[in-house]
Amino acid sequence: MNPMKTTMQRLLAAALACAAATVLAQGAGRAASNDPLVIGEVVARDRCAVCHGPCGQSVAPNFPRLAGQNAQYLLNQLQAFARGERKDTAMQEKVKGLSATELEAVAEYYARQKPGNTPSGDELLLAVGRYIYERGNRHSGLAPCATCHGPQALGTAELPRLAGQHPAYIQRQVLAFRERDGARDNPIMRVMAHRLSDLELEAVAAYLGNLK
Repeated sequence: MNPMKTTMQRLLAAALACAAATVLAQGAGRAASNDPLVIGEVVARDRCAVCHGPCGQSVAPNFPRLAGQNAQYLLNQLQAFARGERKDTAMQEKVKGLSATELEAVAEYYARQKPGNTPSGDELLLAVGRYIYERGNRHSGLAPCATCHGPQALGTAELPRLAGQHPAYIQRQVLAFRERDGARDNPIMRVMAHRLSDLELEAVAAYLGNLK
């Protein structure tokens, strides 16, 4: 059986199940239009679901999973897009016109959704990824990723949850820091991205994507 096909089928099934649950929930909660979670659900469905999925489980790895992400971190990023400090044409268009209450509601809605992950059967690659994440590489001066992102990669209000994120998305973001392409920049991540080899990056991304 093709593992890629199996993974895509699993993700699509999860997205469809989530969409069905969302539709049912809308009927029960429509009247409570002042409920932040209902507001967040409606805005997420109308503006975010096409890329990130109705419950934050994006099928395509070029869009990040938002389910289970730290609410304050999500809000910080949405506000950064709204101010133009974080560059992305699509995202800036999506947040345009949203009120502060709506931004907060979207962040809280996605934070309460069940996180997903991308299972990997490559035990050797996962072992390398775990080592680099937890211990870094003293030969290249690479600090452990866990120093900032936490032992379980759950993140903080200032740093993203990485556990269960699409491996391809993690790789793309680290490369953006390395290349300083204007969309993402952070002095610490820029240095660490340069010290991280391509193999180490692949391994760490696989390890993080495998976490639940």
